[in-house]
Amino acid sequence: MPSHIRTSTLVDDVVDEIRQKILAGEMEPGDFLPTRRELASMYGVGLSTVQEAIQALSAVGMLDSRPGKGTWVREDALEGLIHPETVRNRLGNLNVAGVYEARSVMEVTLTRMAAQRSTSSDLGRIREALERMEACVEDSEAFVAADLDFHLAVAKAGKNDLLEQFYYLSRKLIAEAVHEIVRRPGVKQDSILYQKAILSAIEDHNPDAAEQAARSHMGYVDRLLKHW
Repeated sequence: MPSHIRTSTLVDDVVDEIRQKILAGEMEPGDFLPTRRELASMYGVGLSTVQEAIQALSAVGMLDSRPGKGTWVREDALEGLIHPETVRNRLGNLNVAGVYEARSVMEVTLTRMAAQRSTSSDLGRIREALERMEACVEDSEAFVAADLDFHLAVAKAGKNDLLEQFYYLSRKLIAEAVHEIVRRPGVKQDSILYQKAILSAIEDHNPDAAEQAARSHMGYVDRLLKHW
């Protein structure tokens, strides 16, 4: 963390610093923040500024705090940035095919970027999610959660915060369809094979192969969605 930040709009600056660290995966869901005194010292601000920043982030559902326990990143923190229900309320009923088309564009791009920009810690998160997918083939709910974590880990590895949030939003908007699809015979096993190809290309830092693997996976899911 930086030793200080500029002196204007201090609360907004602290809010932005913490939000960006959550977006970048430096603070993950469930992680505890440093104490308020430590945050105040790190950012060169007063305790009241830190208190207001934590209250602001708690109000939008990114942080939670309990006396004597501390402050931590909520498990659903990303939903506090762009909430699917807000989009539904503003846009009305959304066509699954249209949302999926937008998701495909982002996923292919982010996968290519991940092959170019991923770090060893990024690769570790992607592998761990894939291992959980393989371990949860008999549990559809757990499989979908691991699959989402896989794609979000790839999105994080792409190092573009805005695209990552848009991808997360698009995935949440078609969550019902995703849950239905994975219950079909063979879909989980096929998905794992596609994900392995994506991971392999990212590990090799081969953007062309990563893009092709992502396109193949998106084509497969597109066929399933049209049938569904």
